[in-house]
Amino acid sequence: MVATETAKTVILILLGLAILWIVILIVKNDMQTILRAIIVAAVFGLAFYYVDHTKLEKLSFQAIKEELFPVRSRAYTFDRREGTIAGRPITTFVFQDPGPPLSLVMMSGGKYMAVKDIRSVNVVLEYIGLPPVSEGVAELASITGRTMDADKFRWDDYEPGVLLLERGICRDMGSAETFTCIARITVTGR
Repeated sequence: MVATETAKTVILILLGLAILWIVILIVKNDMQTILRAIIVAAVFGLAFYYVDHTKLEKLSFQAIKEELFPVRSRAYTFDRREGTIAGRPITTFVFQDPGPPLSLVMMSGGKYMAVKDIRSVNVVLEYIGLPPVSEGVAELASITGRTMDADKFRWDDYEPGVLLLERGICRDMGSAETFTCIARITVTGR
């Protein structure tokens, strides 16, 4: 992570050098490389504009990615069910097709999946009124070794209790698209 003010100073110096390069090329009458110099100056100019107008105090690739390309929030249809199991409150959110998309990556070995990019999960949790998760998790079957735990992801350190997310395959008939989605979210209180 880099402080925004430090990045602004570095980019401003590089922009100044790019403008100096353009001036030198104009004086030398080297019109073949001037296009490259203008492109470089434009890139540094855009970078300076972004850094000057951002609200981030520290810059990282992840923070910039989340600010420039936020996950779109949609309205999802779901059923909320509440009850108790063994004296503990349990709330289940069952999403109707097409449910919210879920971003997964293949774990090493190629047998199990993992949630690495938690932005898609946090958008849905915010939509249903729950606090966000702080980190990704591996598929529950990779931990327990049981096949019945496939397609499930569990956060044991979740603030309201234990969060269990179940994935499914959704079909969006409007766009004829099939994708991995969140089928059910269950929160078991402590």
